[in-house]
Amino acid sequence: MAENQHALLALIEKMERLNQFQDKIDTPSNIGQIWDVFVAEFKNLIVVDVCALFLVDKDTHEFVLNNVSPKDQGSVCQREVDLQIDGGMFSWIINRRQPALIPSLVFKGNKSIIMLPLTTSRRTLGVVLVVTPIKESSITQEDLKLVTILLKQCSLVMENTLLYEHLREEHDSLHQANKEIAILSITDPLTGSYNRSYLSKQLQVEIKRSRRYKRHLSLFLCDIDDFKQVNDTFGHQAGDAVLKEFVKRGKELIRKNMDWIVRYGGEEFLFVLPDTNIEGAGLLAERLRVNLSQKAFEFNGEKTMIESSFGVTGFGPDTPDDKIWPEYMISTADRLLYHAKKNGKNTVVSNPLLSDREAP
Repeated sequence: MAENQHALLALIEKMERLNQFQDKIDTPSNIGQIWDVFVAEFKNLIVVDVCALFLVDKDTHEFVLNNVSPKDQGSVCQREVDLQIDGGMFSWIINRRQPALIPSLVFKGNKSIIMLPLTTSRRTLGVVLVVTPIKESSITQEDLKLVTILLKQCSLVMENTLLYEHLREEHDSLHQANKEIAILSITDPLTGSYNRSYLSKQLQVEIKRSRRYKRHLSLFLCDIDDFKQVNDTFGHQAGDAVLKEFVKRGKELIRKNMDWIVRYGGEEFLFVLPDTNIEGAGLLAERLRVNLSQKAFEFNGEKTMIESSFGVTGFGPDTPDDKIWPEYMISTADRLLYHAKKNGKNTVVSNPLLSDREAP
C-alpha cells in the first residue's frame, strides 16, 4: 500500500514538473532552446540514444530535419523517416496524433523506436523521432502518458514560437517593403539620384541646419552640353547610359552620406553640398567638369566625349536671411549656369547669393 502511494506521488510530481515546461523557456523563445529543454525533460522519463526533430516546412509542407542529438545521427534519422513515409507508418502516426511504438527500418539491434507527433488543435507542427535501448515491452502506458503530457506542452510552446517568428518575418518584410517604397518615391528610377520631390523637402532642412549651426551651404546646377546630339547620334539608350554614368562619376567625387545629387531636369543635375563654402563647391564642380570632359563615355562599343556647364552658389554664416530660401538659391544657380552656357559652355561660373541687380 505504501509502495503504491509512493509511486502515485512520484507520478504526480513528474506530471507537475512536465506542466511547468513553459516556465523553463525564455520569452521570446526559439526552436533551438525549446528543443534543448524538451530533450533534457525527455531523458528524465526514458533512456534515449538518439532524438531528432522534424518540422513541417511552411512552403513545401514536407517534414524537414531541424535538430538532432547526437549531431552526427542526422542522416540516419532522415533515412528512417523517409522509409517510414514510404511504408505508410508515418502518415498513420500523424493521423492518430498520438505517440506510437513502431519497428525500426534502419536502426539495428535491440532498439525501440518512438514516433511523437507535435500537434495542436490547429495544425501539425512536426514529429519527434526517438531511439531508445529500452525494449518495447518495457515501455509502460505510464511512460507514454508522461511523454504525451510533455509532447503537448512542447507543441503549444513551439506553436507560439513559430507564430511569433512568422509575425516577425511578416513585420520585417513589410518594414523592408515600406522602406523600399519610401526610397522609390524620392529616387529617380533611371540614374538612382534623388528626384525633385526629395529636393523640395530636404533642401529646406539643409538650409535650416546650416543657419542654426552657422555653417556654409553650397550647391551647383550642372547641365550636360549638347546632350541632344548624343540621343540623335547614338540613340536614347546611349543617352540613358550617359546620364547613369554621369551620376556614377558624380557620386564618386562627393562625400558619402553628406552631399547629395538631384536629377533636376532631363540632363540637369543639382548637387547639394552641406558644410561647404562656395570656393570648395567651385573646386568640386571643376573636378567634375574635367572628369567628364577628359574621360570618354562608352556604350555598346561606341565612345563619346561629354562636356558640361556649371552654376555654383551658396551662403555662409554672414549671408542675410532674406537671401536664404530654396527657390532663390536654385534660381541663382540657374542664372549662373545660363552665364556658363553663354560664355562658351564647358565651364564653371560661381557667385554667392546676391540680389538680382548684383548677379552677373
